[in-house]
Amino acid sequence: MTEIYGAPPIDLGLIDISPKEMMFWLYCPVKLPGQDQYTVPRNLKKFEPILEAIAYDAGFARFIDSYVYITAKTLFVTADNPGNRPGWHSDGFMTDDLNYVWSDTNGTMFWEPRSRVSFVQDHMASLAEMHEAAEVGPHHVYPDKHLLRLDQSVIHRVADVHTPRVRSFVKISVSRDRYDLVGNSINHELAPDWQYAERAEERNAPSKSETKAVAA
Repeated sequence: MTEIYGAPPIDLGLIDISPKEMMFWLYCPVKLPGQDQYTVPRNLKKFEPILEAIAYDAGFARFIDSYVYITAKTLFVTADNPGNRPGWHSDGFMTDDLNYVWSDTNGTMFWEPRSRVSFVQDHMASLAEMHEAAEVGPHHVYPDKHLLRLDQSVIHRVADVHTPRVRSFVKISVSRDRYDLVGNSINHELAPDWQYAERAEERNAPSKSETKAVAA
């Protein structure tokens, strides 16, 4: 089956929170499959309104069956250090993962062409194709503090930083896969005993199964 790309995100509306604490959490698990409640580290409880919105939006069956991870970054960003992965890409490429993004300033830039296109189903080769297609536009940035739902068909990148500032960015990932790579944040109350695998050099994938696919 050929996947098509260039879909817009789904705007779920304003969530008006204002994080202040500098932090960098990466794919911290807050729910395991079969569970119906979150286990959220204390420093991340300020983001519970986002997590509550996602539990409702994803649907009961998908929510129960999935791992849920939170990435939360409050960082001082500049043109040289925008705080997120640079370049056009697709979150959850070649998976059915759902990703939800929120930021309080300098919102994510989305590629929204009139006609959707297909890309080669290869992690590395597709990035070059995405760059060539998406760089020419059209592009769209949504209002600050709006929660946006992405599937793998949504192509995006971190927006250029024109004014250095403190920026908060949150991504919630709903996945059937365990994100178990070295560098991912550990939830010591929920999953303290996970074994973590080394990341592949070629791609910053969050799960061991994706890393194996890249290396194959």
